[in-house]
Amino acid sequence: MAEWSRRRLLLAALGLTALASGGREFLRRRSLQLGQADLTNHLLNNPDVVSRAVSNAIEGDREATAEVERILTELKLDPPNQPYSRSMSKVLIQGSRLATEQYLTGKFDSAFDGSIRGLPSYGDHFLGYTQVASIMGPETVNAAQRIDLDRIGQQDPLLAQSHRLRRLIDDFAGQSMVIRWSYPVYWGYVLTSPSHHVLVLRGTQRGYEWFQTLKARQVEAKDVPGLDFTGSIHQGFSTIYSHLSGAVIKAARTLDPAIPLFVAGHSLGSPLASLAALDIAQKIPSFRLNLRLYTYAGPRLGNPAFAEAFSRLLPNSYRIVNLADLVPSLPPTKTGDVVYVHLGEPWGFTMASGDIGPNHFISAYRTAIDQEQEQLWLRNESKPPAASTHFPQPAPA
Repeated sequence: MAEWSRRRLLLAALGLTALASGGREFLRRRSLQLGQADLTNHLLNNPDVVSRAVSNAIEGDREATAEVERILTELKLDPPNQPYSRSMSKVLIQGSRLATEQYLTGKFDSAFDGSIRGLPSYGDHFLGYTQVASIMGPETVNAAQRIDLDRIGQQDPLLAQSHRLRRLIDDFAGQSMVIRWSYPVYWGYVLTSPSHHVLVLRGTQRGYEWFQTLKARQVEAKDVPGLDFTGSIHQGFSTIYSHLSGAVIKAARTLDPAIPLFVAGHSLGSPLASLAALDIAQKIPSFRLNLRLYTYAGPRLGNPAFAEAFSRLLPNSYRIVNLADLVPSLPPTKTGDVVYVHLGEPWGFTMASGDIGPNHFISAYRTAIDQEQEQLWLRNESKPPAASTHFPQPAPA
């Protein structure tokens, strides 16, 4: 009984100690909360503190705006030595739609050979061309399926007899198995005619491609096998193009470098087309003076050092944007230490439908370009191109 009493006293003492400790912690936290509340009320009711906070926020915005302005003012891009061609731009933006249709048709028709002839948007613009190649590259697919591996082990006598595999099955039982594979899809095509060639690469079609567009991390040339450049470029775009480079160069080597090669793309196709033009200029130098780059609705690709070196190598580059389109404003010009700028001579129009998607669709660009609404827009101009009086509801691109 004496032993039992001592245990009861010990437990009671421990309980009182814990209670006292918990009470002190509660009082400490309560005091801290009250002190924080008093400090908050004091700061919010102090005109000087509030004024400084507002001023700092405004000044931060001013500094960020001034920094972007400084970056753009200091950017020195070589201007084109050939004029922007409205007639070719009409062909190329419709050709971008054909690249989308080529991809989608190939996804659902295993017998499709990549020919753009017969696709819904094929028209008179393309009657004088011969298609000499299709650009194919991998499309990565993820599939997740939940498999009860424990049950599989019970049903398979060979697995049941293996202690090692048995342990593995027990460890993974009930978990999801993720399967990843790649298969070739259409990314674009190459056309030729007696006077010039055309290479078009398609835009964003899948969530993975949008994810790559939104990633803002940059890489240098040493991180991109087979592609040489100055400065830094978008990691996601360089990753995708690295899988297309072989097909692009193989097709370009079949073309006559004595006549112009127009390279074009919409949305994701814009940075891919830019990298394709750079790749061709470096690996087939005889083509360099005859390369013409037309990009539509394109996001930013690289930093100022890259853009300036690119313009020296490929000055005949033209960037066509709907000023109501969100995508060309990505990635931001400056995020921390990462800086992005656009390539090419800017040609703009304004066609606002009231929604993000339709402002970006190929059909909005086709409408404006067919009506020749795009105008050369330089940063020192007082106002942007006038808004369109048309408000179409474009079909998804």
